[in-house]
Amino acid sequence: MPDLSDAASVWHAVLGRLQLQVRREHFDTFLRPCVGHSWETDDLIVAATSSFTVSWLEMPDHLELAREALVKTLGYDAGIRYRVLPSVAASDQAHQATVNAVTARPKSGQAAVPGDYDLGGRSVEASGYDWKSTNAATCNPKYNFANFVVGMNNQLAFHAACSVVADENSSADTYNPLVVYAGPGLGKTHLLHAIGNRALRQNRAALYVTSEQFTNEFVSAINKRSMREFRDRYRNLDVLLMDDVQFLVGKEQTQESLFHTFNDLHQAGAQIVLTSDRAPQAIAPLEARLRSRFQWGLLADIQPPSLETRLAILRSWADDSNTPVPDAVLELIADRISSNVRELQGAFNRIVAMSQLMNMPMTIENVNQQLDAIHGPDAPRVIAPEDVLQRVASQYGLSGEQILGRSRTANIAEARQVIMYLLVAELGLTPTHVGRFLGGRNHSTVIHGADKIRKTVDKDDRLRRTINNIRDTLYT
Repeated sequence: MPDLSDAASVWHAVLGRLQLQVRREHFDTFLRPCVGHSWETDDLIVAATSSFTVSWLEMPDHLELAREALVKTLGYDAGIRYRVLPSVAASDQAHQATVNAVTARPKSGQAAVPGDYDLGGRSVEASGYDWKSTNAATCNPKYNFANFVVGMNNQLAFHAACSVVADENSSADTYNPLVVYAGPGLGKTHLLHAIGNRALRQNRAALYVTSEQFTNEFVSAINKRSMREFRDRYRNLDVLLMDDVQFLVGKEQTQESLFHTFNDLHQAGAQIVLTSDRAPQAIAPLEARLRSRFQWGLLADIQPPSLETRLAILRSWADDSNTPVPDAVLELIADRISSNVRELQGAFNRIVAMSQLMNMPMTIENVNQQLDAIHGPDAPRVIAPEDVLQRVASQYGLSGEQILGRSRTANIAEARQVIMYLLVAELGLTPTHVGRFLGGRNHSTVIHGADKIRKTVDKDDRLRRTINNIRDTLYT
């Protein structure tokens, strides 16, 4: 039992509870560095490392989770207040710059989304940066922080992306590497280009490259015996931005080259930002030493956007298109297209093009017809984890409670692993989210279970038929 008069002791006990409920990367980044400082009446004062950390900790869901842990620790009602205190925050400049960048006033005529501003508040669009330079050509100038709409699904990735370029002197030690992982069409590449564009405006040597481009250049350097030029290109950077690192699987020599490139850049204090379609620990065939290094910094995932976020994205596009789009039409598109932002943009562009080129009135009926032409008369069925649990339980003659329980009998264990496999492979959920859904299981258990089914399904006719039957019931 903690000493209830000692703020540090109480907070330490609270952390013990939160560690079981909060994702490891979030816990290590935001909660672990905090210190219980003092009491003010019934409020525990917690010293945080930065104002950026405080803004994350004070989000309603995070604050309520910590308060509940505090109440359980104390046995009576109490509150938590976070403060940035000099004794804990050795330097707050990088984080404060991020807050300034995120909360700055948007430019005239622009949607009210977080803006792409210099540290002093001056619009970088007015900086006169030469976009025709060789380095700048690696980053697409249309992707910036100003036109990235932030919602609950992507705010950690967005704020972390801002942080790595907010202060070039300190950010590299904070989130290095930054790994952003998500399914296709959710904004990973957008954030990479936004980081690169901001870094280039700061006259930092930044390079955006896909893993395929990196591989092709590496193979070409071997064939042309120009490895020195290859190393110079990639190891004299301030910021390396690599997209889709999961495609390095199976390319052993390329992984070896990236391993040494990573080490040289990291030791030199350069910032490394990577994207993947899954968390590094879930890319099992990737070399262990690379996966380990990818987890040194901050892991930030992006989930599919909520209805509110999809509406905000559509409204920002409508403002930029100079074509009046009724709110009812935007709401219809947002309701029909839910999987990712890329499909959302395709549907929006089609509706606007039909209106501009064919003078088609934007009525609900016309828009529905156009969406039917893209996605069929009915919106694709949105499959929830609960649907998978129900279908698998029915296939195996079990109840959901049995699968979520702790029994390890062969039938239940296989059903549980099939759910792990389907949630990762079909729904694209991260192992951490799957573990939480399945009763708080560790992400490594999920990775093992899903991988076991993946390796067995092609060899076991019975298992393959079982999974195909489950898929049929899910999608029909």
